Amino acid sequence: MLRRTRNRLAGMLCLALTSLALPALPAAAAALDPASYVNPFVGTQDGGPDFGHGGGAGMDFPGAVMPFGMMQWSPDTVRTSGGGYKYEDNRLRGFSMTHISGPGCTGAQDFPVIPFSGPIKNSPATHGTDYVQTFQHANEQASPGSYAMTTDTGVKTELTATQRAGVARFTFPADKVGTLLLNVTGSINGVDDAEATVKGNTVYGWAKTGGFCGSDTRYYVYFHATFDQPFTAYGTWKDDSVEPGDADVRGRAPAKVPQQTQKIFGRIHNGPEGRPIPPSTARLSAQDVNVKGPGSGVYLQFDTSRNRPVQMRTGLSYVSVDGARQNLGAEVGNKGYAAVSTAAHKAWEKRLRQIKVEGGAADPLRTFYTALYHAMLQPYVFDDADGTYTGFDFRTHKVKKGHHQYATFSGWDIYRSEAQLIALLAPDVGADIAQSMYNDAHSVGDVWDRWSHQNTITGVMNGDPYHSIISTMYAFGARDFDAGGALAAMVKGANRVGEDKATGYTERSGNADYLKLGYVPGDPATTLEYGLADFGIAQLAQRLGENGTYQEFMKRSHAWETIYNPLNDWIQPRFGDGSFLSPFDPADPGWYVEGNGSQYHWMTYSDVAGLFGAMGGRDKAAGRLDTFFTELNAGSQKPYAYLGNEPSLQTPWLYAWAGQPYKTQDVVARARTKLFKPGPDGLVGNDDLGTMSAWRVFAGLGMYPAIPGRAEMVLNSPEFPKITVRRSSGQKITINAPGASDANYYVRSLKVGGKATTRAWLPESFVASGGRLDFTMGAQPNTAFGSDPGDAPPSFGTGAKPYLSAISPGMTSLEPGESAEATLRVQAIGKGGTVTWTAKPPDGITVTPSSGTLEVADAGRADQKVTVSVAAGTKPDYYSVPFELTASGASVGASGMTINVARRGTIEWYQNNAGISDDGKAGQANFDGGGWSYSAQALAAEGLKAGQPVAWNGFTFTWPNRRPGQLDNVQASGQVVDLPSAPAGVPGGGRQR
Repeated sequence: MLRRTRNRLAGMLCLALTSLALPALPAAAAALDPASYVNPFVGTQDGGPDFGHGGGAGMDFPGAVMPFGMMQWSPDTVRTSGGGYKYEDNRLRGFSMTHISGPGCTGAQDFPVIPFSGPIKNSPATHGTDYVQTFQHANEQASPGSYAMTTDTGVKTELTATQRAGVARFTFPADKVGTLLLNVTGSINGVDDAEATVKGNTVYGWAKTGGFCGSDTRYYVYFHATFDQPFTAYGTWKDDSVEPGDADVRGRAPAKVPQQTQKIFGRIHNGPEGRPIPPSTARLSAQDVNVKGPGSGVYLQFDTSRNRPVQMRTGLSYVSVDGARQNLGAEVGNKGYAAVSTAAHKAWEKRLRQIKVEGGAADPLRTFYTALYHAMLQPYVFDDADGTYTGFDFRTHKVKKGHHQYATFSGWDIYRSEAQLIALLAPDVGADIAQSMYNDAHSVGDVWDRWSHQNTITGVMNGDPYHSIISTMYAFGARDFDAGGALAAMVKGANRVGEDKATGYTERSGNADYLKLGYVPGDPATTLEYGLADFGIAQLAQRLGENGTYQEFMKRSHAWETIYNPLNDWIQPRFGDGSFLSPFDPADPGWYVEGNGSQYHWMTYSDVAGLFGAMGGRDKAAGRLDTFFTELNAGSQKPYAYLGNEPSLQTPWLYAWAGQPYKTQDVVARARTKLFKPGPDGLVGNDDLGTMSAWRVFAGLGMYPAIPGRAEMVLNSPEFPKITVRRSSGQKITINAPGASDANYYVRSLKVGGKATTRAWLPESFVASGGRLDFTMGAQPNTAFGSDPGDAPPSFGTGAKPYLSAISPGMTSLEPGESAEATLRVQAIGKGGTVTWTAKPPDGITVTPSSGTLEVADAGRADQKVTVSVAAGTKPDYYSVPFELTASGASVGASGMTINVARRGTIEWYQNNAGISDDGKAGQANFDGGGWSYSAQALAAEGLKAGQPVAWNGFTFTWPNRRPGQLDNVQASGQVVDLPSAPAGVPGGGRQR
């Protein structure tokens, strides 16, 4: 994707116009109406570089929506965006009723309507550009619960919403007929089937759509709309025809943007010299939506001679048209735009007042309250007003009275911040979200998604994040759900190996290896994600008294230890034979998901003390963190922080474990102002359904839930002089920080409940009971605060491995007859002892010495030098050399190295990329840099077998003699290859570059 330059003039214009809705009130007025500080345009314009992970903007939408509301009526521009609206564009293609807030892929944008002045002429399907309207930002207004735009042709649209319905008010110029187009096939990712019907003053219909982020799953969505004025004319269009007077139309439409093929497992880039290969279809790139093509809808015309606004009242449902009609009746009835808009604003006031800020400048208040607003948009209520909803099994179910089913969970993102914020502020909502996740999984045989859209499994991203979310909800007191049932389903899902036959979905790719080895070979990102998910299962099990499950999953939670290399002190890729990737570049994003080795290294949040101990102690870890924060938002190709994306989000708070929380205070204070702003360009990366906004809220509160699955809060410093947090369950948290500002952000001292403390963290009991924090702030750090080792936040070492081990080099190439030195290192996590090691090389390889013992000190390291030799007649191939470790007669792990026996200058010598994988183990290989690989089984079925001759186009050659997952092809980067018999006339004889 292209790096975009910030539009300064546009940003200034938006700040000017939103100042009409966000007056420069005295700071104390925030307590009166925090909604007045919300700028819904934040996150709609590029605010940072595009690093290839969804763009450098929040991808939010500015339209009308209630807290956690199903109806999300918002404008969509011709220039595509995950949220539908791109601030840099002034071409309107419609106001659609469903959206996703801040995704890196397109989705929803169902049932767009567009008003215009004049009669319909050509079909809106084949002549869509005829109906695109232009507008100016000066003629837009947005505030929580409402949105308005006047197009350049003078048509004014005003939108507002209830939970499941909305009201639009259209004002047309009086000199022409007013026309409204309702595109029933207008969903951004296309529609397989759809229908719309006109009857009296009512229009209703449905669509079958889906396809989020390239998935093939589909959902049904329904609408029912009434109008307060009669139609002077109506009709339908389908493809290239317009049919006046027709009352019913059915059709389909292709996607409006190229469909992304999103990798769902493991590494996503792998190019020469560690640089990414641009994928053939980006996660989301700046491009125009196709407004022409097959499709269908209805048009309605109105008498404008008396200049009366036309009101459209619309209900939504994911159950039925009748459900949409009942939702409209229950929530809107005969109420008009003004009444609904006022009610929506009051609902937002109530939600936003859960955090009362006193003091502070206008811009920080706008940034803070806008972030809080964005964190409360999704997930959203998915059940109808009568409690009926459609499940993952596509059957209808009913929630218990007083509860809701929620939908659209960006699991990979929200488990790091937004789930915690919802659980903190609204444990009732959090409990319903947890129950909803369990309902979804249980309805399809206890299969847990990673990123669910509506009532469908998409499988987007990696890991198994819902387990962390449910554990987090319970830890924060959101407990009104079937936790026991959820735990049983979580254990079942986490232990399942391979594809679930009923759904065709693989919850944990590579799980057979993970359960056997403790890690997913070649996939450190997924290994770390599984470890955190298993920690969540363990914590919930402990709270529910399931000790056996707790012990089992705590052992699994230490997956990071299996991929920690004590020879270079990095968490890094490790292969199935125990060898580590060699050489290893922590800035290489090729083995990770939206990040690199430097950024994923810290993702051991359940056992930070264990990681720091392995690295040589907290001082060394702090030094590495100092280097890491050289940049705050470096992207995935530098070994620095990437706070515009999820994998780095917890890292600023890790200084608390290193005894230097004053550095957390500095990093977070800088990030609050440099990465978040109050204008349209206020986000530097995708908001990801409120994840980044929730991070910003916690950063402003001065506390962060750094351990997924737990409720401890690690402290930075409050942004404002006084903050009061009121949980829906009744507890109150009061945060006093007199003098807090962008200049005074260091904590000089702290009292918790009136008692002085030197700890830079709060126990779970604080969140459970509420309490008071009194900070003394200053412009200079108090380096002693939180510095004592006893002041560190908790780490959870139960189930930790006694020793770590590695061999360097992990991989090396040798010719037959050659030898090389290698080093075996064994490191004690805690108590040391005598470790016996034994090398077991295959035929043709010898290790000298082949066995021995190492005396490893407590928390210490011991090395053994060995010589690895290849016999002269050894056949070229990959050879694994395992080293087994025992202590007191029991196994304490294993390590290994890989020897590539080949001749210098041959293709085999230079092979540096894996392109073939076994079915069910797609993470073994990554041929194209996009995560895709060739199936070994499918190739064999076509006669392409390892080491066997292949005839093609008159040539015969030997297929690479490599096993699935081994390096079997060359990413060209200037290597010189010796050809045994160069073609005549080729310069350079037998050496070819």
